[in-house]
Amino acid sequence: MTILGAVLALVLAGLVVTRRTAWLPIVLGVTAGLPYSAAVSVGGNSVPLFFVAGLLAVVLLLAPAPGALAPHWTRVVLVCFVAWSLLITVAAPWFFRGIRVLSSRGGVDLQVLDPDTLAFTASTAGQVAYVLIAVAVLLYLVRAGAALTTVTVAFAVGTVGTTLRGIMVVSSGDLLGPLMDTTNAIYADPGTRLRGVFNEPSELAAFSLPAAVFFAMMASTGVRRRRWPWWLLALTACANLLQAASGVAVVASGVVVSAGIVVLLVRSLVLGGVGVQWFVLGGLAAAFVLIGWWSELTAPIVELVDDKIGSQSWNARTGADVFSLQLIGQTGGLGVGLGGNRPSSFAVALPSTIGVPGTVLFLLLVVGAVLATRTDRGLLPASVSLVALLIAKSVGNPDLSTPVLWLLIGVCFVPLWRRALIHDAGPAAAASTAVSPATAARLLTRTES
Repeated sequence: MTILGAVLALVLAGLVVTRRTAWLPIVLGVTAGLPYSAAVSVGGNSVPLFFVAGLLAVVLLLAPAPGALAPHWTRVVLVCFVAWSLLITVAAPWFFRGIRVLSSRGGVDLQVLDPDTLAFTASTAGQVAYVLIAVAVLLYLVRAGAALTTVTVAFAVGTVGTTLRGIMVVSSGDLLGPLMDTTNAIYADPGTRLRGVFNEPSELAAFSLPAAVFFAMMASTGVRRRRWPWWLLALTACANLLQAASGVAVVASGVVVSAGIVVLLVRSLVLGGVGVQWFVLGGLAAAFVLIGWWSELTAPIVELVDDKIGSQSWNARTGADVFSLQLIGQTGGLGVGLGGNRPSSFAVALPSTIGVPGTVLFLLLVVGAVLATRTDRGLLPASVSLVALLIAKSVGNPDLSTPVLWLLIGVCFVPLWRRALIHDAGPAAAASTAVSPATAARLLTRTES
């Protein structure tokens, strides 16, 4: 057991003994902000802090509680997604015996050169357990009404922790290293490029981009007098993103920013030209900056792209994705199961592991989550951040068990799935921090009618 693992065990025991399990969402948020720090490490296999804390959420979810989650088609999709993922994971080693896959052992560079044979391994069991625990945490947080609090804590801990470690590395030494680097998958020296509390810069980029979007949206939709902490966190996340110097940061940020500009422009035109003057002023300012400092602004990006294209990392990641695309065809679109194959991109990892059926179910779940927040301005930060996270993961982070992924989905489903709970528990539940007052009032009216 690691030092952080021992501390977490004491905290969880304290919550149970003192019967203060209402603090568990905060603990889950802290552990989700340290997604690559292990609680237990045995024989080269590490269990992250989040999934150890999630075990208590599983227990509390199974315990009797007043009310029940409201029925909705998205809950059916979630059940079907989990069921299919488990089915194909168990069946794939028999269906596709002897097929070659990219395992998580040895790194993608070696696996591309010499792929393993599909088998039910510790990695497979671990990924199954992680997804089940993540889904259980999602359901627990929705029922507890604390999903928004948990994801906020997660983004804050990951962002601030990364910045603090970066400052320590360049000043007094990497004091947090022994606490944070407790897995067997460290891919970069913290002194070369910033990776903070993550294993490598690309993982930091895939976290910092949605974090920056989340904090910026919280500042935009929050109370005016309380916006400065959100903007400070958003700027900190952006600074982390830039210092990661990752291809994921460059590509994903470009896509997210471009998509955001298009959405704002379309929204302005739909509303009759409201805000067009800001687009004009912003465009003129951007043109002035680009004309005056074009070479200074683009030089780091050009250098990064030149370093990446044709590098060993580029070749390995591209080769892994091409191999996985071929694997999809070899399995007839059924996939090789959770933990069975590990490419570079999330967009390729889904169909190569849980197949086309699982990918379709996951996309339906995400679409349902985004649509669930369209009438509640207070939950827009979660849905927009979810889209940004999926874009970043599609560039260079293949893990389905990423904690903030499931936390963001949980926040989005609060208005739909908590209707029955709000009706049964009364006004106290309506005041939950995970549901805005407007949403709570609307849900109370809907359920009583």
